[in-house]
Amino acid sequence: MAFFHYKVITEKGKMKTGLMELPFDSAMSAITYLEQQGSAVIFVKPLPEKLGKVVARIDQFFEYRWSVSDIAELLNNIAIMLKAGIPILPAVKDTIASSDNQTIAKVGGDMVYRIETGSNFSEAASKWERFFPENIVYLFRIGEETGNLDLTVKDASKHMVKVDRMRSGVKRALRYPIITLVAIFGAAAFWLVWVVPMMMDMFESFEMELPQLTITVIALSDFLQEYAISVLVTIVTIVFLIKYTMKKNLRFRWYMHWIFLHLPILRPIINNSNLAFITEYFSLMLRSGVDVMTSIDIMYSSLTNQVYKQKMGIVRESLIQGNGLRDSFAAGEIFPPFVVRMIGVGEQSGSLSEQLDYAAEEYDRKLTELIENISDLIQPIALFIGGGVFIVLLLSMFMPLYQLIGA
Repeated sequence: MAFFHYKVITEKGKMKTGLMELPFDSAMSAITYLEQQGSAVIFVKPLPEKLGKVVARIDQFFEYRWSVSDIAELLNNIAIMLKAGIPILPAVKDTIASSDNQTIAKVGGDMVYRIETGSNFSEAASKWERFFPENIVYLFRIGEETGNLDLTVKDASKHMVKVDRMRSGVKRALRYPIITLVAIFGAAAFWLVWVVPMMMDMFESFEMELPQLTITVIALSDFLQEYAISVLVTIVTIVFLIKYTMKKNLRFRWYMHWIFLHLPILRPIINNSNLAFITEYFSLMLRSGVDVMTSIDIMYSSLTNQVYKQKMGIVRESLIQGNGLRDSFAAGEIFPPFVVRMIGVGEQSGSLSEQLDYAAEEYDRKLTELIENISDLIQPIALFIGGGVFIVLLLSMFMPLYQLIGA
C-alpha cells in the first residue's frame, strides 16, 4: 500500500485534489483505479516511502475512532448474509464498506477492491491487521477452505466480542488502583506544598524546637516547592521510557511482565485473563477444524504477555519433539494440574474442545468476579497507604502544637 498525491475531474465535473492511500505501489495502477471510479485523471504521483509513513501516522492519529465491537457487529452481519446465500462481495459492500464510521468504510472499500481484483475474503482482511488479527484471518481462511465461511465468520465475531470484553474489563480493573494511588499522593502533595508552609510560618514565629518528624516533613515540603516541576517531568519521563523500552526491547518487556505477574493485585487479573484467552481461542480453533499444532503456533504469535508467550513456546517445542498435548502443557506450566488433567481426558476421548470450553467458562467467570470486586480488593490497601501517609503528615504538624501547649 502507498499514498498518492492526485488531481482528478470527478463524474460531476468538479476538480478534486488530495492524498489517497491505495492498495498498490505503482502510479499506473492508481490511475486505473481512479478511472474505474469514473474520474478523469490529470495527474497521480506516489509519495516517497518515508513521507508516506509520516502521512500514514498522521492519518491514523486523526482517523475516526472505532472499536472491536464495531468490527464484530459487521462480521456478524456478514455471517447472516452469507448464511442467506448472498456472495461475499456484496456482503462486504453492504456492511464494512457502507459503515457510518469513515475509518471502517475506508477499510471496507479497500477490501472490496481487492476482492474485485481476485483476492478472497481472508487475503483482503489480512492487509488490515489492526482490524483483523492473525487468528481471526486464519478462521476466515479455514472457512473458505471448508466451505463454511458463514460459520467461521460468526465464530470470529463472537470471539472478538468476548476477547474485547475481557480486555476492556482488565483495563478497567487495572485503572482503578492507578487512579487511587494518584489521588492519595496528589492529596499528600497538596498538603506538602500548600498546608505545611503555612504551619511552618507559625512554628517559626514561636521560635520553638521542632521534632525530627516535623523537620523531615518540612524538608520534603521545601524540596517539592523548589523542584515540583522537575519531579513531575522526571516521573513522566520515566513512565515514557518504560513504555518505549517495553515496546522496543523484548527482554525488558519480559522482565516487566514477570514483575506484573508477581504483584498481589495484578497477578490474579493477568493470570485469569491470559488463561481465559488461551482456552477460549484454543477451543474455537479446534471446533473450526484447525489442527493442534497450527492452533498452538497461532496462539503463540497472538499472545502479548511475554511470560505466557515463553511458556507457550515450551509447549510448542514439546509437541514438535513428539510428546502428547497433556505432557506438553504440563511442561509449559501454563495451567494448574486440574486443567492439564482435563486436557489429557479430552485428548484421549476426542472431546478436547469441550474440555477447553469448560475451562474457558471457569476462567471467564473468575475474571468477571475479579473485575467486579476490584474495589473491595483495593480498598484495604488504599486505606493502609492513604491512612499511613496522612497520619505521618498530621503527626508532624500536631506534635509541635502539643509541645507548645505543654510548655
